[in-house]
Amino acid sequence: MKRTIILLITLINTLSIGSLLAQSAFNVDLGGGAKYIRQGENVTIKGDNSQHYYVFHFSTDFMPAPPPMVENANSGNPMVVDTTFEVQPNIPIQVTNTGLYFIQTDTTSREGVGFTAMPSDFPKYKKMKNVYPSLVYISTQNEMASFKTGSRPRKAFENFWMNIAGSPDNAKRLIKLYFDRVTDANIKFTEYKEGWKTDRGIVYIIFGPPSEISNIDGGIRWSYDSNLNHGQVEFDFIEDNNQFTGTHYELKRSYDYKRVWFDTVKKWRNGTIQ
Repeated sequence: MKRTIILLITLINTLSIGSLLAQSAFNVDLGGGAKYIRQGENVTIKGDNSQHYYVFHFSTDFMPAPPPMVENANSGNPMVVDTTFEVQPNIPIQVTNTGLYFIQTDTTSREGVGFTAMPSDFPKYKKMKNVYPSLVYISTQNEMASFKTGSRPRKAFENFWMNIAGSPDNAKRLIKLYFDRVTDANIKFTEYKEGWKTDRGIVYIIFGPPSEISNIDGGIRWSYDSNLNHGQVEFDFIEDNNQFTGTHYELKRSYDYKRVWFDTVKKWRNGTIQ
């Protein structure tokens, strides 16, 4: 088993799901062509009834994307397999735990198929434990601690928005704007982790929808016509492959984004973002 875990961790950074699907003689039906399923929903492995299907579960809580000026971004928490079990093909299986799943018929090979299970209130969070984490992009460490470990997290959440908004009406506007973007990011950009945690997610939440999206060599470019006094701002996302969920976009980070990032976060924090 130790060898298998090491193999799976290595695979995450070296293989694409496209090549795996080409080699694997089975696929995973998440229903409706979705990129993920929710906790409590069913998944079906479409394959040969005579085969054994081994499932590996990763409970890794992936880190949110760092700000765009952080050039040497931390790759995140190590991948650890915490549960393994065998399932039968062509029978709906209820997924009870969130996280990443990787399925193999031969644990000594590199072949397999992965999928992601999200919380039951995904993509539009309703539970406070799922709502507050995305505020990391515009909050201080003390503010995040008050949401997470304070005795009254919902009150801390309300106080946070009132303090930056200045009025109940503006607080409602800002909450709707921010979390509409979080929901959009979850719908559009979810890969092996929640959409709001991805590189495209952080840019979308802070800066909003791009004015223009264009193709570049190896990826896509998001252009913003004007942001504060910075003129046009462009973010380049380079296309890569992820073992579990296929196409993955990584931001080409640069220290040059520092000023526009902090100026825009400041507009969030003084309640003037539009």
